[in-house]
Amino acid sequence: MADIVVVGGGLTGLITALTLSHSPFQVAHVQCQQRDGDGETIRTTTISASGKRMLETLGVWQHLTAVPTPIEALKVADGEPSAGSKARRGNAFDLEWQDQDEPMAFVVPNAALLAALERHMRNADVERLTNRTVAGSTIVNKQAELTLVNDKGLIESVICDLVVGCDGPNSLLRKSAGIRQHKLPHRQTAVVALISTEQPHSNAAFQRFLASGPIALMPLANNLMSLVWTLPKQEASRYQACDVNEFNMAITAAIGDELGFLNLQSDRLVWPLKPAFIANPTADNLILAGDAAHVIHPLAGQGYNLALGDAAVLLDILCTASARGLPASHLSVLADYRHKRQFEVGAMSLATTSLNALFTTMPSGIARIAGLGMSLLNRSPAKSVFSAIARGGILAQANLLAGKLPQRDERWR
Repeated sequence: MADIVVVGGGLTGLITALTLSHSPFQVAHVQCQQRDGDGETIRTTTISASGKRMLETLGVWQHLTAVPTPIEALKVADGEPSAGSKARRGNAFDLEWQDQDEPMAFVVPNAALLAALERHMRNADVERLTNRTVAGSTIVNKQAELTLVNDKGLIESVICDLVVGCDGPNSLLRKSAGIRQHKLPHRQTAVVALISTEQPHSNAAFQRFLASGPIALMPLANNLMSLVWTLPKQEASRYQACDVNEFNMAITAAIGDELGFLNLQSDRLVWPLKPAFIANPTADNLILAGDAAHVIHPLAGQGYNLALGDAAVLLDILCTASARGLPASHLSVLADYRHKRQFEVGAMSLATTSLNALFTTMPSGIARIAGLGMSLLNRSPAKSVFSAIARGGILAQANLLAGKLPQRDERWR
């Protein structure tokens, strides 16, 4: 019988199971029935510098099937671009971060990251329960009992000390435990696609805050970029369905002429944005991680980095608990996880929600004042603080984020 069961077959579930396999506890991984996966060839994930160190330490980074693209600069602008940005610099990309020592972050295709994680899971010390769906969860004699349904419709039970729920924003485990989710006030949808640029992107990421929502371009190889365009639902649906030429002109007009003319290179996907915050991501014998525990606006590209932080912090806590002779579900484990994750998750949730609200719901005069504030930030010492946060490992500290595995004490295994 496993001590810990990780539930979730996506990027978060895989990295969490792989990470916890380095704890002194026996780990099992319930990988739910596969989704259609159509979006994984288009979607990308932004990995912070500390996240890269973690993936390198686990042996995942070295075996990515696609070379990660470094983000060597981040350029930000607010307001509609003018025709010919040289004529009016106020809405050009005046706010810029660069790091001379190392890239700020890296962009990885989801398909490549999934393949690398799956490959490493085959050799990990993890019991794999594939093609299972969680039908229910109860507490029996101070242990968690999961009811699973396999792909043949057969029902089985799995008993463990601790369940780690990585089952996404609509988490059944969260709902079964009665954990409250506070949904944040957004009515936006993201249009996601791959585009090519007329001018070289030079490994820079671009983000422009518009009244309808932010538009972001993340660099990829071969002068491709990953587009995440936040819009009201009706506009997003219209741009998903419109003619390719119309779409190309619309995204070029929205981002400005910095990169020349933009051309669609993939299907267009739409993702309703439903940011949410959970004050307490724990319950008896349960810890939530990834989107099951927190969903933030994609404008900062920090969603998966929060999930990496969840896994890295939990590994350290479990190693400490084991060294003290405590089970994985001990109340101190739950309390430590709750305490150590609340600051980073809360800060990221507040920052992304506030930035999006400031530039999409405030009157234009206030937005212009905010734009002035961004220009002042570009010349202030605080700029280096924001850059450090973007690199990761500042708000959340863990051994893996520093590039090392925690010491294991095998006496209690």
